[in-house]
Amino acid sequence: MALIPLSSRKATWCSVSAVMWLVLGTSVNGATFQDDRGVVHTWDNSVKARIGINAGTGAVTLFHMGMKADQLAAIWGLWGLWGSTFDPENPSAGSVFPEMDPGPEEAAFLASAVNLSPSCYKNPRGCWQIDNITDLVAIKDQIDFIVNMDNGYDLSMIDVEAAGFKVIFIDTYYDYNKNCRLQNFTAPDRSSCYGRSTMDLARRIEELATFLGVEMDHDALNQQKQEACEAASAFTDAMEEAHEKGLHIKVSWLAIVQDAETGASYAELSDYDPIQLWFPRSMEELGMPLLHADDIYDSDVYAAIPASSYFNNCEPGDYNDECTGNTLFPVDFWLFDPRGTRLIDENFKVLFPDKAILADQWWYVPKEDGPVSYKAIASYLGAITPRIAAAKKIHETTQECTPADPRDIGHVVVDGTGGLPLNGIVCFNRSLIQEEYLKCPNAMSPSAPVEAPVTIAPTAPESPVAPVAQSQATATSDGVRLPYAFIGIGTSALITLFANY
Repeated sequence: MALIPLSSRKATWCSVSAVMWLVLGTSVNGATFQDDRGVVHTWDNSVKARIGINAGTGAVTLFHMGMKADQLAAIWGLWGLWGSTFDPENPSAGSVFPEMDPGPEEAAFLASAVNLSPSCYKNPRGCWQIDNITDLVAIKDQIDFIVNMDNGYDLSMIDVEAAGFKVIFIDTYYDYNKNCRLQNFTAPDRSSCYGRSTMDLARRIEELATFLGVEMDHDALNQQKQEACEAASAFTDAMEEAHEKGLHIKVSWLAIVQDAETGASYAELSDYDPIQLWFPRSMEELGMPLLHADDIYDSDVYAAIPASSYFNNCEPGDYNDECTGNTLFPVDFWLFDPRGTRLIDENFKVLFPDKAILADQWWYVPKEDGPVSYKAIASYLGAITPRIAAAKKIHETTQECTPADPRDIGHVVVDGTGGLPLNGIVCFNRSLIQEEYLKCPNAMSPSAPVEAPVTIAPTAPESPVAPVAQSQATATSDGVRLPYAFIGIGTSALITLFANY
């Protein structure tokens, strides 16, 4: 078989590439984007799409990607984290969560849009839905897409879609799999659902920004990626030291509950698994020694554990130094939901005298809120790293770590079979660190704008990978069907080309 000279192969590859981009990029009108329900949307991304989107997670993330106020038509939900002191009317005052809450620029961006949650957007106890869908319908002619960047529990999106809006769903819980989410946003069979990380989400949203016609400053975005990469590298080094010290870290939420019979107050916490939320999953991929949950954990009904069950050697309500050393979880450092951290004071330490809390070895972790951008990744990892590095070993345990791959789909499947047994931790193995976090743009060529991309959902970086959608015609939001036959022709051309190399 005659070999094609290298120079000819390069020229041929460029020609075929051009044909392929023509086939893929212009087989429908403009760009296409497959969302996390498998719905394929089309848009001429030479035009800036105007959107409605949840504020603190979606809009702020797209702002970090380069979106300007001329594309933001409407917002809903909290602007800052749950439990935050952030005040949308006085953003320059700062907040208790400066790493993740909006600053003045982000706040000005959010304030430029119609606020669809005026009743609760400043309520630190939570706000995640549109007050009244009729308010959204009233500005329908100003909106090209509704972006639902959430965990799938906001079922009002069904009504929004029924009102004629094109809803793009970005799943903050699970990587895309055609067998995971149904069209009504639910996930009844989670054997095909795999926990999503912050990097998965950041890349997904960057794809979305390109689709929506956002004029991204690629040098500025590369700088964000560089800072995220450097923060991830420093974090990984600190986690290797944490393993050497034998630290155990636990994700949980906190509450103070009143006994219905006695009226007495008591502390309550949860049994959370790190594969469930995007930041914990990312941190485990980067080496954090996170304690796993028990079988009592359920992603819909969080396992509530009263202090009496946590201090399992103590008499209920009588927690003293002689018995509080033996606990349900051998925690050396806590990661609580933002709202929960606001409960921790001297009175709480009486209700829940855990030795790690008494040593002030705790911090917050975003729980289903906050931006998911490269900037946010850099900010959060940069802030938590020195806190873990300074932590001391509190509980002496004999339990060995488990040599698991935290990137493997068998580990991150959320149907109850993934993860590790109660109090298990993944051994530190630098060869299994999620290297996607450590690819710094300074070592690469600068990013360039992409015209009319066909974006696909990311898959796990190593084999085995999560199943992906089959190559078949998929209805777009406009009812158009994509001509995958053309894609097959283009693919055949490439196969023929490579066969002659």
